Formats: sequence, structure tokens, C-alpha cells
Amino acid sequence: MTTIPSPTDVGALANRINFHTRDQHNKIDGQMSVKFAFAMKHGFIYRQGILAYYYIFNAIEQEIDRIFEHAETPEELQTRDILKQFWVDDFRRSDKIFQDLELLYAKEYPCSASLKMFLAENVLPPEQQTFVNYIHEGIQAKPTAVLAYCHVLYLALFAGGRVMRSTVYRSTGLFPKFPDLTPQEVVRRGTNFFTFSPDGVLAENQLRKNYKKGYELATRQGLTEEQKLHILEVSNAVFEWNTRIVSEIGEINRQELMGKLSFKLISFAIDEWKHTEKLTRKQKSLMLAMGVVIQLLAMYWMLRKLF
Repeated sequence: MTTIPSPTDVGALANRINFHTRDQHNKIDGQMSVKFAFAMKHGFIYRQGILAYYYIFNAIEQEIDRIFEHAETPEELQTRDILKQFWVDDFRRSDKIFQDLELLYAKEYPCSASLKMFLAENVLPPEQQTFVNYIHEGIQAKPTAVLAYCHVLYLALFAGGRVMRSTVYRSTGLFPKFPDLTPQEVVRRGTNFFTFSPDGVLAENQLRKNYKKGYELATRQGLTEEQKLHILEVSNAVFEWNTRIVSEIGEINRQELMGKLSFKLISFAIDEWKHTEKLTRKQKSLMLAMGVVIQLLAMYWMLRKLF
């Protein structure tokens, strides 16, 4: 086979991953659509999400680099040979996310050195740290497991990154303001995570086509059935971990803000209610009305403190 496999080609590893993770994919796709829309209204949450994925992609790429540079065991050598057939530096995301973080954290860490120190010393929330550990330990134990991440996470960005990028373009309030840059320039500098080529959509499409073709040709004959089954297992776990990471970010913000009576809390709470899938339209209307009451009470409380 010399072309990208058709969706009905059951022998293709990518198709098997898609089939076996279909339920997980639908679950997180719905969750991410809601959470991403929510994050677009709250820059501090968006920044936390980008930070979380820096550590996730950095862990994957540290393992890829280790395999390329220091492969020793038979499975490491096997994995290196497979990666060589489709992996190129254009796929790397950790360096791109770092560029976004330089802009998002410009006020706190105005130079690259201070940002790098923050990233090195930052204590990750429990679920994030456990996922990072899972990535390192799993790939070191069974190197071909990295191929699950190469399909699930990187192709997800190829598929959805362009949509996310266009959404972020319309949400200029997410980013800090810089007197020497227009809002459009700021957004462009802050969306490297979702950009795979500076040469435009056609170049990105060709890159994606080459990636999928190289991945399929390398994995169809280069893996045992046992290895493929393990990659399917890891692929399912990656979807589950993504769900847990996104939920953890929401819970952390909820707990931190609940102790503060502020307009930031009120805005967060009302918007979260509006984006909660489990609530009926009637329940959402009731919650929105309650939010208005809370706003009025908060204004009254603050005015009493002032006068």
C-alpha cells in the first residue's frame, strides 16, 4: 500500500484506533467543545489549559527524542525505525506552546529564562502530574506505546486545531495587551500551538497527508498484533486522561473562586451554568435568574462596605 488507507480499511492501525476509541472520542469531543467555548470567555482558564498541554506534549517529545538519540533495546530500535518514517520537527508542539506561553505569561515572566524557570519549578495539579508520569513510564516500559500519542493527540490537533485557531482569532480578549502590537498581531503570536506551518492551509494539508501516509505504511507491517493491541489500549487511556485533565482545571478554578465574593466569581459561575450540558433549558433559565440575584446582592454588599 502506497497511499493513505480508506476509512473502511480495517487492517490500518489508524482506523483500528479510531474504531476502538469512537465512544471516548465522541465523549471528549462534546466536552471539549463546551469547555473550549467556556474558556474563550475566561482568559485565566484558557491560559491554564495551554499550560497543561505544554507539559503533556513536552513529556511525549522528551520520550521521542530519547528514542531517536539513545535507543538501545530491540523495541526502542524498532520504534525509532517506525518514527523515522513519518516524524518530522514540524510536528513538535512543546516548542510552539512555549512561544504561546511567552505571550500569555509576559507580565509575570517577561523573559524566556524566567518563564523556563517557572515551568521547571511549577507544581502540577495531581491529575496532570499523574498523566505526565504515565506518559514517561508507559513509553519507557513499552516504547511502541508512543505511537498511540502520535495518532490520537497530534492528528487531533491537525483536525481541530484550525477550528480552534479561528475561534481564538475572534477572542482577542484572551491575551495580554501590548502597546506596540495590534490585537491581531497578538493573537497570531499566541496561537502557535494550533499552527503546523507558517506557509498556510495548503502546506498544513500536505503535512497532514504525509504524516498519515507515513504512519500507516510504518505501522501496518512494522508491529506485532500484540503491540497493536497495546497501542489501542493506550489510545483509549489517552482520551480518558484528557477528560480528567479538563475536568481538573474546571474543579480547581471552581474551588478557588468559591471562597471569593467577586464579579469574577459571578461571571464564572453564570457562564459555567450556561455551558452545563446536564441542565435543561428551564433549569438554565432558573440558574441565570439566580445569577442576576446574586449580582444584585453582591453590589448591595459592596456598597454597604463602602458607605
